Amino acid sequence: MDYAEQTLWSDPGPLRERLTELPVAPRDLADALENFLIHHVAARFLKFGVPEEAEPDRNLRTVEKLLTAAFARDARPLSQQRELSAYLYGSCHDFALLAASVFRFNGIAARLRVGFVDYFRQGRWEDHWLCEYRTDGAWHLLDAQMGRRAREGHGIGFAVESVPRQRFRSGSQLWLDLRAGRVDPDTCGVSFAGISGDWFPAASVLRDAATLAMIEPLPWDYWGPARNFCLTQAVTDDAARDLDALAQTFEQPPETPEAARASLADFPWAIPGETVLSAVGGRLQERPLR
Repeated sequence: MDYAEQTLWSDPGPLRERLTELPVAPRDLADALENFLIHHVAARFLKFGVPEEAEPDRNLRTVEKLLTAAFARDARPLSQQRELSAYLYGSCHDFALLAASVFRFNGIAARLRVGFVDYFRQGRWEDHWLCEYRTDGAWHLLDAQMGRRAREGHGIGFAVESVPRQRFRSGSQLWLDLRAGRVDPDTCGVSFAGISGDWFPAASVLRDAATLAMIEPLPWDYWGPARNFCLTQAVTDDAARDLDALAQTFEQPPETPEAARASLADFPWAIPGETVLSAVGGRLQERPLR
């Protein structure tokens, strides 16, 4: 397997031909995703709200399930903008996963990246998932959530199809910054959910390592030592030392999934099991990873 192949999560299944309705050019793809997908927090902030039937959308784990839900509400091509009532109400994870699915469908290497960006709130590193894709012999970061309307709303001045590396810190990079005292833990987390502190970036180290190994969880999935990070909102000294070694290994991402899986195998406690502890509907539940 390589990064140009679909995973269990990115595979659109019988709906794969519908991906031809979406452009391959990264910036155009971000614009097109805005036709049928909106972040559930943005919808609440803009006073649209989230329709009751769309509340489960952000817990759909696969592209096949996302597209099935989208077409159940509006069967027209994905290139055509929906009424808000027919939108999917997801998260940054869903934008990134759909983008990766489109890239892989077109033979382009792509992978999800889990980390933090500094362009949502000044002075803060906010949890965010991007899609990293390979073109012209180099990896580029696409913020697939930043379509035209989102770019205007957030005042984004850089090219969202090539997010500057200094504006994004992977889970591993931010953890090492925290440990070195370069970043204040109170400035890291999820503002809208009132989450801050080093425990959330600690869990993101595991999530980013997993996605590099082509295991693609949800942003609120916890496994291994991250179960305790979530329950206690703290990181023990022993866990921190283990995370240091994992983060140092994945600070520079491997070039292939095989290399990522080989590195992850050195940290068996960081590999997700069949189930994960997931925050669903405000409650922690044991859920299947697949």
